[in-house]
Amino acid sequence: MQHPVFLNTRSVSVYFGLWALIAGVHFSVFYFIYFFPIDVAIADSLIFNGLFCAAGISMWYIVRYSIPDQKNSWNVIFNHLSFLTLTLVVWNGLSYTILSAIFSKNKVYMDTLMISIPNKIITGIIFYIVIALVYYLFIYYIKIQEKVKVESRLREVLKETELNMLKSQINPHFLFNSLNSISSLTITNPEKARDMVIKLSDFLRYSVSNNATSFTTLENEMANIRRYLEIEKVRFGDKLLFSFNLEGTCRNHQIPVMLLQPLFENAIKHGVYESTEQVSIEMDCDYKEGFLEIVIVNDFDPNAHPRKGSGIGLNNIRERLRLLYKNDKLLRTKVEGTRFSVFLSLPNTETTL
Repeated sequence: MQHPVFLNTRSVSVYFGLWALIAGVHFSVFYFIYFFPIDVAIADSLIFNGLFCAAGISMWYIVRYSIPDQKNSWNVIFNHLSFLTLTLVVWNGLSYTILSAIFSKNKVYMDTLMISIPNKIITGIIFYIVIALVYYLFIYYIKIQEKVKVESRLREVLKETELNMLKSQINPHFLFNSLNSISSLTITNPEKARDMVIKLSDFLRYSVSNNATSFTTLENEMANIRRYLEIEKVRFGDKLLFSFNLEGTCRNHQIPVMLLQPLFENAIKHGVYESTEQVSIEMDCDYKEGFLEIVIVNDFDPNAHPRKGSGIGLNNIRERLRLLYKNDKLLRTKVEGTRFSVFLSLPNTETTL
C-alpha cells in the first residue's frame, strides 16, 4: 500500500501545508504573545514542527504493520507506545540540542525551552495520536474500497451464473421435446426426422454460441425462432401457422439472446398441442414511450384440458429481465376469448448492466 502522503501532488501539498499552518501558529504565539525575537520564534517553530513533520512520515510504517484486531491488540499497543516514546525522546532531544547550540547565550529563551519540555511532550502525544488516526482511517478507507470492488465483481459473477442457470433450464426442455419427436419420426417418417435433426443442430448451435448475458438483434433472434417453428411444423404440418412483423427499426433493436424462444414454446405447448383446429402464432413489434414492445399472440382452445406445466418459461423470462434490466414489470400476459397474448417491453441495451 502506497504511503498516503505521497499518493499524489495534492496529498503532498495537504500534508506539508498543514504543517506549515501549525508552524505559523507556533511562530505567532512565540512572537506576538511571548514577544520572543523573530529569529528565535522562527527557529523554534521550524525545528520542532519540521522534525515532527518528518517523524509523522515515518509513523506510516508503524501504523501500516500494526493493524489492530482481537489477536494482536496488545502487540499494537506495545508497538505504538514504544515508537511514541522513541519519537518523543528523539524529537525533544534533537530539537533541544539544535536550539541550545544556536541560542545558548539567550538565557531567557533557554529557561523557557527547558520549562516547556512537558508541554512539548503533551503536544507530541497529541500530534502522534492525530497522525496515527488519520493513517488508520486511510487504511480502512482503502480496504472498504477494495471490499466494494470485490463485492461488485462477485455480484456480477453471481448474476451471470444465475442467468446461465436460467438459460440452461430453457434449452433442455425444448431439446427433450424435440428428441422425443425425432425418435417417433424415425419410425413413421425418416425424412422428416432427418429434416428435424438438421434444423435442431442449427438451433442449438445458435444457443450454445452465446451466453445468457449476450445480446443480439431482434432480427437474428427471430431467425432462430423461425428454425424452432419450422422444427415444430415438421411435426404439426398445416395445423401450425406463424407470421412475424419486423417492420421499421425493430429489426436492429438489441435483445437478450434466447429470450423469446420459451414464449413460442409455450404457444406450441398450450395452443397447438391442445387444439384440433388450425393455430396461428403471430408476432408484432413497435416502439412505445422509448420501449420496444413485442407482442406474441397465439390461438388456443379454451375447452381443451390444460396441459400441466411448472411455468418455467415465463418465470425464467421474468427473472432474466429482472436481472438484466432491474425491472420485474416488463412482461405481462392477457387472455381474450380464444387468443392468448404476451406483451414484452424492452428498454435500450444502455439501461442494462
